[in-house]
Amino acid sequence: MTGTPRPCVSCKNGSLEPFLDAGEAPVQVGVLWASREAARGCPRGKLQLAFCRSCGLVYNVAFDPARVDYSLRYDNALHFSEVFRRYENQLAERLVARHLAERTAGPAHVMELGCGSGHFLGLLCQRADARGIGFDPSHVPAQLDPVARGRVEIQREPFSERAIGQPADLLCFRHVLEHISEPRPFLATVRRVLEASPDGVVYCEVPNGLLALRQLSIWDVIYEHCSYFVCGSLERLFEAAGFEVIDVREDYGGQFVSLEARVSRGPARERADSAGLEQLAADVAAYAEHFERVREDWRGRLADLRGRRQRVALWGAGAKAVGFCALLGKDADSVATVIDVNPGKQGTFLAGSGHEIRPPQSLRDAPVDTVIVLNPLYEQEIRADLGAMGLSSEVLTVA
Repeated sequence: MTGTPRPCVSCKNGSLEPFLDAGEAPVQVGVLWASREAARGCPRGKLQLAFCRSCGLVYNVAFDPARVDYSLRYDNALHFSEVFRRYENQLAERLVARHLAERTAGPAHVMELGCGSGHFLGLLCQRADARGIGFDPSHVPAQLDPVARGRVEIQREPFSERAIGQPADLLCFRHVLEHISEPRPFLATVRRVLEASPDGVVYCEVPNGLLALRQLSIWDVIYEHCSYFVCGSLERLFEAAGFEVIDVREDYGGQFVSLEARVSRGPARERADSAGLEQLAADVAAYAEHFERVREDWRGRLADLRGRRQRVALWGAGAKAVGFCALLGKDADSVATVIDVNPGKQGTFLAGSGHEIRPPQSLRDAPVDTVIVLNPLYEQEIRADLGAMGLSSEVLTVA
């Protein structure tokens, strides 16, 4: 793919060089559409990925933040899965032990940006006996998570400079930064909030960009995610924004990158990790070819299932399902139904393809021959659920 490079939104020094045109996709994956027609008619946007050789950021240069509306009915909660609940509980315990457990000067204050129902914010406050404040324009007060009640206040608005002055011993944002078209001004506001809490720590979690680039999970390329980070590029961004990075790691089976940092009191350190950038550049250079190969492989698999008159279900109605159906286009019509354990999604329709989202129990009345698992971390959980219902569907797992 050719195109005019543009300045990098992360490091501000390098240029974003286009390398892949992936067509169009729904602009939001978590909107709960009430009808098949509305879901199929949802707004779409272009996916044009570019790479910065200076910092390692991958970015959708066609992204338009004005097209994304988080005031719509939105649900991207994952904690209805036992696998994900274990991860969240372990994460909450780790963050409390590292940053809140030793406090002696009154109750701790926790802030979460993009807090949804308040579930994770409530977990943190419960374990630390803390008070919490969350920001999320899509929050529905009637759906406040039980664990957050009495401990958490949620502002139904985006995070902004209005939060400056609020105490925050721990400030979290999970799966938020990749949605922000201009990450540097966003982090500047985060920094100003933390300056009022001298010992305050920020925790950031994003999808691991290597899942798409190196492990070829091409379904993780979605419009809402304008930025794709790896450990190095996320660390560079925070350091350039005036933070001292305490810890950065791959987490959740390598699917997430997490980072902990505090406000830096000195100059940013010099970095000498060109080898990581060179490998990332090689991954990017090969990606367009791999992208098409994986897409054609799954088109062939679905064609084979159609030819054998197999009834097919996708399990998981999140970002991967929307990406899978968007990238496969009409071939995704081979899918009879989409299954999800989140009750809030059941009875609504998947953005773009218009598949109705149904509970696992619906497979008892309308069995399928093949279940396509869109996240390998959930394969064993899904196999157990199928077995508990007495179903012997073939399970195909997407990498």
